[in-house]
Parts: sequence; structure tokens; C-alpha cells
Amino acid sequence: MADTPVFVCGPKVGGIPELVETGFCVYDLQRLQDDFSTKYKENECFTIEVDFFRAERIANMEDDTDVARLALKAVSVALDLDAPVDLDSSLLDVSVVRARNAVSHFCVGSASSSPSVKLGQGIYMCGDWVDRKGHASWSTEKSVVTGKQSALALSKDLGLACSARVIPSAEDSPQLALLRKIAATTRTFVPNDVIPPAPWVVLRQLLQASRLGG
Repeated sequence: MADTPVFVCGPKVGGIPELVETGFCVYDLQRLQDDFSTKYKENECFTIEVDFFRAERIANMEDDTDVARLALKAVSVALDLDAPVDLDSSLLDVSVVRARNAVSHFCVGSASSSPSVKLGQGIYMCGDWVDRKGHASWSTEKSVVTGKQSALALSKDLGLACSARVIPSAEDSPQLALLRKIAATTRTFVPNDVIPPAPWVVLRQLLQASRLGG
């Protein structure tokens, strides 16, 4: 994680059974929060947070140490470390928060059916599945933003004052716009029951194959 304190990884990492449908984010708290920038017994230690998504199997693991062991194994594989982190000899502290049935399972194309923040008179919606003017992401951050948008819409309709501010969604960069166009064009040449991978996924696969071949 030399380039960024946040690393995002999809499912099916390292053939680990618990990660067949589970993606995760790794946060280097040493660099993100000053409170965790510390040293222990003259040796610099590290503090990481691993957020798993669609992780029912992991949430059902009762022993926090087992969860930590799995998390470090996933991080070791995802970051391509030379050797897995030795949890038993180096672990200082573990904290596990379980949120069962807390993540929606979206299907391809569902973004086009996302509702607006305001459905009708007196009906307001918020959540990661709500459309934010074409912003087709699903995240905690989007839930917060659409919650503020919903509050603003309600306040406007009722003539109330609301201090919530929302930064508009950024336009696609030229590179991303081009990739979207390529993806849309590619999908017009394949059967409806076949979901082709996104161009950037194909590029990543080619780079990985080249790396392994070299």
C-alpha cells in the first residue's frame, strides 16, 4: 500500500472459501488517523482496518481471533506479500464489528431502476440504492449523501431551514467516459445472457498474465 492508504479488493481472493462472494477494503489507519500513528516497544507497529462486504460466513464466525486470522490472510494475498502476517506472534489487539444482513445484493443493470430521492408528495428516500443523479455506486458514503439530499428536499417542501450541504457528483473523466463507451459498445455484440467483463477488468487480467509470464 505504498501508493495509497486505502486498498479495494474484489471477491475470490486466493481461493479462500469465505471470500467467494466477499470483497473487502483495507485501510492503513497509521496514515489515515494520527491516533494510530504509534510505536510499540521501539518497533514500529501497524494498525489496519479490514471491511468485508457480503460477508455472512465471516460474520457467523464466533471467535474474533479467527476473524482476525482470516483478515490478515486475505490482506497478505491481496497485497501480494512475501509471507503471510504471523498473527499469533505479532497481534496486539483485535476488534470485530459484525453487521449481519446489512449489505444489499445488486444485480447487473439494477442501477437503471434506482428510485429518486423524492418519490412523490411527502415521500422521500435515502440509501445506497437511491439514484444520485446517475451516480451508480453503492456505499455508506452514498447513503449519507442521499440522506442529506432527502433532508434538503423535505425542508424545501415544508419551508424549513436546513444546513446540510451536498457537493454535486463529479462528471466522468475523459478516460472513464471512454471506457464506459467501449463497454456499452462491447455489450451490443454479445448475447443477452452473457455478461462481458468491463474493459478495465480485461486490461488488469492481461497485465497480471503478462506479469506471471515474465
